This record gives sequence, C-alpha cells and structure tokens, in this order.
Amino acid sequence: MLHPRATYADLVRERVRGSALTAVRRPLLVVVVIGVSVSIAATGRATPALVVATTVSWSYIVLLQLLIAVPLISQGARRTVGLARAIDLFFAGHAPWSLLALAAAVWTPSAAGRPFWPLAVLTIVPILLTPRIVSAFFLEVLGLEWGAARRAAIVHQAVTWTVFVVLFWIVNAISPRVLELLGRS
Repeated sequence: MLHPRATYADLVRERVRGSALTAVRRPLLVVVVIGVSVSIAATGRATPALVVATTVSWSYIVLLQLLIAVPLISQGARRTVGLARAIDLFFAGHAPWSLLALAAAVWTPSAAGRPFWPLAVLTIVPILLTPRIVSAFFLEVLGLEWGAARRAAIVHQAVTWTVFVVLFWIVNAISPRVLELLGRS
C-alpha cells in the first residue's frame, strides 16, 4: 500500500498464469471482507449464514468496481499480463479500503457510544492512497507511460466516485421519497 509501484512490479514479475479462478479470487476476497465487516458492524457478530447473506447483498459494490475497471484495463492487459491476471492485480489495490471496512467493523461507532469522527479521519487514508495505487497499477501492470497512467487513473477515480456518489444519493435521497409516495397511494 505504501510502495505500490514496487509491489506491482514484483507481482508482475511473478509469472502467474491467468485463469477464471485468478480473475475472481481477489474480487471475491474483497466482497467477503465487505460481507464480514458489514455483518459485524450491523450485528456485532459474523455467523456463516449472516456473512453469506451480507456478502451477496453487498456484492454489487465489487460488481460496479469491475464494470468500471474492465473497460479501462482490458486493452492494456491483453498485451501485458492478460485480463484475468490484471483483474486480480487491480483488486490487490483494494487493501486500504478493505482495512478501513474491517476497522469500521471493529470500531462500530453506534456500539458503546463510540464517536464516528475517528472513522471519518481514518477514511482519508484510503482516499489518499487509492489514486497512487491505481496509477501504479496502470504504470507497472499495464505498462503505460507516466502521463497515460496518470490520465487513466484520473478517469478511473472520477468515474468511480461519480458512480458511487450518485448511487448513494439515489439510495438515500430518492428511494425513501419514492417509497413514501407509493405508501400514500
């Protein structure tokens, strides 16, 4: 996380044959981390049934990340490590967000009267690290030149943040109003 270029350079040097399993292992790990984290944060526990249900419910997060990333990485991946391996390596860069999710599950602000602000401050870390990690991915894994890698990272981050802010707005602003209107009829 702190040295993404060196880490990606080392990972690219490992000659791992890309397969369907390679393409899904890290995205699956990310969605399970989200499922475990949300389960613990919401209920204080992580039973197998609860984790499976929560993981399935929150899998759209990773699916959206795949839908955003694949068009940006597919062409470069074909000439370097292959798409399956590129997807795997791209999701290796999710570590700061996964750690934040686990920290949030452990902290659980609503429990024991803990304040929310430490998590808000901690959120700054993945927000700052992610553009560096994504740029390093485009540089080292896809072999783009510095300027092209930077532009691709900016596009990726802009699309990702736009999609997730709009989704958050829809879920939190529009959906309740629609449900309220439906309830009145």
